[in-house]
Amino acid sequence: MDYKQNLVFKSNKKELTMNSRIDIHVIDILGIEASSYTINKSNSEQDGANVTSVKIEPRQITITGDIEKNENELENREKLIRFFNPKQTGTMFITRNDVARKIQYEVSSLSFPTNKMYERTQFTLDLECTEDPYFSDAKNRGNYLTLISPQFTFPLVINPTKIMGYKTFKPYLPLVNDGDKETGIEIIATAKRGKVDNLKFILNNNQYIKLNNVTLNQWDVLKINTNPRKKSVTLNGENIINKIDRNSTFFSLRIGKNILKYECDNGSSNIDIDVQFYRKYLGV
Repeated sequence: MDYKQNLVFKSNKKELTMNSRIDIHVIDILGIEASSYTINKSNSEQDGANVTSVKIEPRQITITGDIEKNENELENREKLIRFFNPKQTGTMFITRNDVARKIQYEVSSLSFPTNKMYERTQFTLDLECTEDPYFSDAKNRGNYLTLISPQFTFPLVINPTKIMGYKTFKPYLPLVNDGDKETGIEIIATAKRGKVDNLKFILNNNQYIKLNNVTLNQWDVLKINTNPRKKSVTLNGENIINKIDRNSTFFSLRIGKNILKYECDNGSSNIDIDVQFYRKYLGV
């Protein structure tokens, strides 16, 4: 099958694109399917063995490409060398037949095989995705716990005294993770209409994150990130992780449907809550 592919790399506030419509082309790409994995086993008195765990190994991605033979050939070769600096990490965004995903990478090597004089300059780029071998959504999935309910009727007649919409408050939110792995979330809570005391977020009626002796004044912003290697709790940018209840858990969305609820001691109608997450995938 002839796949339509577009690669965009972002690193150190710079961006580089590879596709068939520009000077730097992709000939082949390996390693974007399911990553390799290790099955850990223990001895069993029965036939076979007991599976104790399955570990997804770091992902290796190899990209083979070439550079258009024109007046920009040497400049584009230099651009590749400078961009894929092994001391800088980056993010690769891949769109394959309208499916868009991204992954963090480190550069293992960049090489240019010897070319004949009149052939295009070819290159081989090896990337390693060590910390997180999963692809994720190119854009986050966003959900809100507060909504504007419309008050329009048709045919529409504008009345200056009529309420055009009103704020509705729901203390729970369904979140669907239809990826291949559980994933953390980021909660952004803004006290838009007044004070909010001691927020508590509950996932699937069992795990929770609770703040003790923390008041959000109007326009204060609380951020909670439960993603591995990014776990944090901040209030207006200041670390307040020491303010969470000792039994709190940095929970993750299981595969399938999840229910996130929130409670507080005072001010439940004063807050807007934005919940963001990236689904994780074994491949593209």
